[in-house]
Amino acid sequence: MDKITLDTILTGSAAAKKLSQICDRIDAGEIFIYPTETIYGIGGKAGKEGVRQEIVNAKKRKLDRPMLLLADKKETFSQFNVDFPPAAQLLSGIFWPGFLTLVLPVKNENETLAVRVSRHPFIQAIFTRIKAPIFSTSANLSGNDYKNDPDEIFSIFSKRVDFMVDAGKLASSRPSTIVRVLPDNTVKIIREGAISTEQIKSVINR
Repeated sequence: MDKITLDTILTGSAAAKKLSQICDRIDAGEIFIYPTETIYGIGGKAGKEGVRQEIVNAKKRKLDRPMLLLADKKETFSQFNVDFPPAAQLLSGIFWPGFLTLVLPVKNENETLAVRVSRHPFIQAIFTRIKAPIFSTSANLSGNDYKNDPDEIFSIFSKRVDFMVDAGKLASSRPSTIVRVLPDNTVKIIREGAISTEQIKSVINR
């Protein structure tokens, strides 16, 4: 795979062309490693045939394990029929974009999807051109510890994904807080992360 420095996508005279090329590759179904607010993730265009399986193969993980959908704004998830009960509307309005992952029901289906809106400059940039969410899962082999060094990540996945966006070592950060909202508006905190339980409760108890 090739490694692309984040700065070359966001700044400089060739940035627009470089961004366009990357988005074309994502639209074509390529699998890539990219920075987020918390960790490096492995992603690909959701809804593109074969992409989810390729990510699973790259990580050596089981297909039935859930994967996060990441986007630049809430409306992007509508094409997957994600339902936002009232509590989810409140939480997303306060904490998105940012460190909140919502596990939400899918309309007319007995299933859920995990979704998050990211403020990271790379995510915001690609969604000026990409019109579907991207999958997001941590850039480590299943069962192995995550490494924050992009050179180590590149070495591990150099023959497993198509390209990597290198933003250097990411600042230490707590993971996103994961909250499940059921169709009946019941709220359950699955994992406390950067957003505290008290902050979540203060919003839903208003």
